[in-house]
Amino acid sequence: MATQAERAAEARMNAELSGILRSLRRESRVPAMLALGLESIMASLGAEGAAIIRGSPAAEDEPEIVHRAGMIGFPAATAATLLWQAEVGTPALSHEENGRPIAVAVCRQVSAEKLGLVLWRRRGARGWSGEDIPLMDCVAGIIWLLLEREASQHDVARSTRMDPLTALLNQRSFVAEATRHIARLERDDLPGTLMLADVDNLENTKLVHGTGAGELVLRRAAMLLQAAIRPTDLLGRTGDAEFAMWLSGADYLTAAERAESLCLEAPAKMIAQPDGGVPEVSFSIGIATRGSGEGFADLARRASQAMREVRVAGGGYWRVSLIHKA
Repeated sequence: MATQAERAAEARMNAELSGILRSLRRESRVPAMLALGLESIMASLGAEGAAIIRGSPAAEDEPEIVHRAGMIGFPAATAATLLWQAEVGTPALSHEENGRPIAVAVCRQVSAEKLGLVLWRRRGARGWSGEDIPLMDCVAGIIWLLLEREASQHDVARSTRMDPLTALLNQRSFVAEATRHIARLERDDLPGTLMLADVDNLENTKLVHGTGAGELVLRRAAMLLQAAIRPTDLLGRTGDAEFAMWLSGADYLTAAERAESLCLEAPAKMIAQPDGGVPEVSFSIGIATRGSGEGFADLARRASQAMREVRVAGGGYWRVSLIHKA
C-alpha cells in the first residue's frame, strides 16, 4: 500500500504533467509544442537547460541536437555518455565535475540509434531525486509522440507535392516552384529556361507490353532527366507522359545542348523490352527561354507549342521557341 509521502509525490507529478499537457494545447505546430514542452519540464524540475538529442553508440560521436531550450551550455560529452547508459523507462542521472546535475531520459531507441531528453541544472544545485524520474520519463514519451507527429506531417506534405510514380514534383508543385524562381530572376535580370519533354510512344508501349512496362519507361525517363540537370534546377512530372525542367540562369543554347544529349541517349536507356516490338521510345522536347516580363504561363505555351511541332515531325528531337521582336 502506498505511503502518504508516495501518494503526495504521485499527486505532484500528475499536477506537473497536467500543466505541461495544458501548455501544449495552446499550440498546433509541432516545433512550438516541443519548445513549450522543454520549457515546461525545465520549470517543473528546476532545470536551466533542456535538449532533445539523437546519438549513436560511438562514445566519441557528439550527439545531434534536435531541439533545445535554455541559455546555458549544452553538456555534450556527459549527455552522450548518459544516453547510452539510460534505457526506456529508466533515465540515467549524473553530475559533471563542476557539480552540475545532468539527466537523460530515453524517448525512443531504434536499432543502434537513441533519441533522448537531456536536462541539466546549474552548478551546485541539488541532485536529481526519485520524484523527478517519473516526470522525466513521461515527458520523454510525450516528446517521442510529438516527433512522430512531425515526421508524419512531413510525409503528408511531401506526398501532396510529389508524383508517386517518379518521386518528382507534381504539376502543381512544379508550377509553384518555377514561378518563385522566375520572380527572383526577374529581380536580378537573369535568364531562365523551361524545357518540356514528352515521352514518345508511351501509349504503344503500354498496349504492347502492359502498364508495368509503361511505368518502367517513365521511371527511367525521370532518372535520365534528373541526371541532366543541376541541383539548383527543377524537375517535375507535369502530365501522363510529360516532364518539365526549369533551368535557372540558363539560356536556350545551354538547354539545347542538354536536349541534344537527352534525345541521343533516350532510346537506349528507356527501352521497355530488349526484344523491341514497339516503336522507339524517345523524347520530344520543347524549349523556351524567358523574355523580360514573361511569366510561367507564357513560357509554358511557347515550350508546349515547340514540343508539339517536334511530335508532329516524328518525335525524338528538340525545338526552341524564340521570341520574335517586331
